[in-house]
Amino acid sequence: MGTTGTCESCGRDATDLVAVHRAYITPAAWDEPEVVDVQPGTEQWCFPCRTHYPHEPAGPA
Repeated sequence: MGTTGTCESCGRDATDLVAVHRAYITPAAWDEPEVVDVQPGTEQWCFPCRTHYPHEPAGPA
């Protein structure tokens, strides 16, 4: 399941870290479509960060 270590998003020590791809989202405007920029590298994120911040799971679901 998860691994133990330090979350690369918030910095807290956690036992539920999972590899994710960070995502940056620019909301749509009246003249521009929404932009979702998924980063190529992976980071280890804890459950609260995976709940609150945009990301895509790395590897098999």
